[in-house]
Parts: sequence; structure tokens; C-alpha cells
Amino acid sequence: MSDLGKPPGASADAEKVPRGSACPKQQLLTALKTTDVTIRRLNLLLSEANGQERALATIQYVASMLHHLTASAPWIAFQARMGILARLRGGTSIKSPTTASSASKFKALSSLASETRYTLRLFGLLPLWIWGAETLKSPPADPVLHALTVLQVISNVFYQVLENVAYLSAKGIVSKRFVDKYGGRAKLDIWSTRGWFGHIFFQFFVLWRQRVLRKRRLAAQRVAAGTVENKETKAEDSEATRLEVRAWKKSLVNNTFWAPLCLHWCVEEGLGIPDSMVGLISFGAGAWSLHDLWAATSTVKA
Repeated sequence: MSDLGKPPGASADAEKVPRGSACPKQQLLTALKTTDVTIRRLNLLLSEANGQERALATIQYVASMLHHLTASAPWIAFQARMGILARLRGGTSIKSPTTASSASKFKALSSLASETRYTLRLFGLLPLWIWGAETLKSPPADPVLHALTVLQVISNVFYQVLENVAYLSAKGIVSKRFVDKYGGRAKLDIWSTRGWFGHIFFQFFVLWRQRVLRKRRLAAQRVAAGTVENKETKAEDSEATRLEVRAWKKSLVNNTFWAPLCLHWCVEEGLGIPDSMVGLISFGAGAWSLHDLWAATSTVKA
């Protein structure tokens, strides 16, 4: 009775038309919302210095990996085989940039990101000053951590000063004659990297000391609570301790990745790490940090 006065089949057609026309619009709106949220998250990530550094580092390392991949013999052989298969099938092969062209573009992108990071690090002495000042004003309670922190500040200042001088010399801002007095830019680069390695070296002792102090603190908390064997009330289960341990592990992973690579750069002859692996190792060092920075932007809504 509800269909009285309507042509046969009109009800079904009326239902199909709106549904079919609304589906693409809904998909478009969903895609636009997703794109909007992603752009907002990227904007939030890049609004802070740490986010900019991590994004540029990711571009540099991924481009470096792609550069070596596209210039590798297996990739060239793969492209040749795909071209042969396309011709055997009688199809028209799609023209793509040559392997050398693709590799050079990735290399140029990696170099651009690297140079941008060098330029931004010209201001790196400012946060180091603040780090040193805060260490003097509010030193760590543990004397071992205090000494290690002071050594790290000195190592980082040594590294940043030498890197800045070497970079400005390469741009013709600092006199080449002045730099040559100290062995030239290559020598400054090596010594600046050694300063950076000093930070990494001391960081392993910092992590060791933090672990010792954390164990002591947790043991004291258990004894004070009188629940040494009670798993339900273990201090490790607290959110603060969980975050502390997670940050400790992230620092350890970062340090473990950088240590061999930095040591490789500290030695004039190197340690034998191939250039094709530098991008992968460097990316691995900051992958966890990149994940956390991106996850922190998840609060952004459309």
C-alpha cells in the first residue's frame, strides 16, 4: 500500500541512485578529512625544532638509502629484467628515469637535507649553553651523574664549535687560512665527530648509572612498603617507572646505533662500514624518536 501511485520498480531505483551517488562523495570527504588531519599533524610536528630535525634527518637517511639502492647492481639487473619482460609481452614499456638519474636525484635530496641540518645546527650552542647553565644551577643529586653530565656538555660544545667553524669555512665565511692553521676542514670535521663520540661514550655510563640508581630506588620502595614479594604492588608497574624505563631503553637503542657509526667517522681510515649502510644505521638510530614524535601529534582532530 505504501507504494500506491508509484510506477513499478520506482522504489528500488530511488534507493539505488542516491546510494550510488553518495558513495563517491563520502569517499572524497573521508579522503579530504584524512588529508587534513595528516597535514595538521605534520604542521604540529614541524612547529618544534626537535620535530624539524627529525623530519629532515629522516628525509636525508631515506634518500641516502634510495640513492644506494637505485645505484646497486641488483636493482639495475631487476630493471633490465622488467624491461625484457615488457618487450616479450609485446607491450609498450613505460619510459622511466634512468638509474643514474634517479640515484643522482636521491643523492641531491639527501645532500640538501644534510646541509639544511648543518645550517640549523649553527644555533646549536644556544641549547648547549642552557643545558650547561641548568646543570650548574640544579646539578644531579648523584655525583657520578653530575660529573658525567658536565663531561657531556663539554664534549658537545667542543663538537658544535668545531662543526660550525668547519661548515662556515666551507661556505667561505670563516677564513680558509685560519682553518688551515689547524689542519684544514677535514681535520676539524674528524675532531668535531670525536667530540660527538665523547657524548655517546659518556652516555653509556650515564645509562649504566641510571639503571643502578633506579634499582636501588625500587628496592628501597619495596622494603619501605613491606611487600618485597608482592607482584601486584611492585613499583615497576607504576606509570612513572614504566615511562622512565621506556625512555632509558630508547636512549640505549639510539646510542647503540650511533656508537659504531660515529667511531667509524672518528678514524681517518674508517672502520670499514660501507657508505650504503650509513643511511640505514642512521635511520635506525632515530626511528624510535620519530615514532614517538609522530604519536604525540595524534591528538589533532579534523
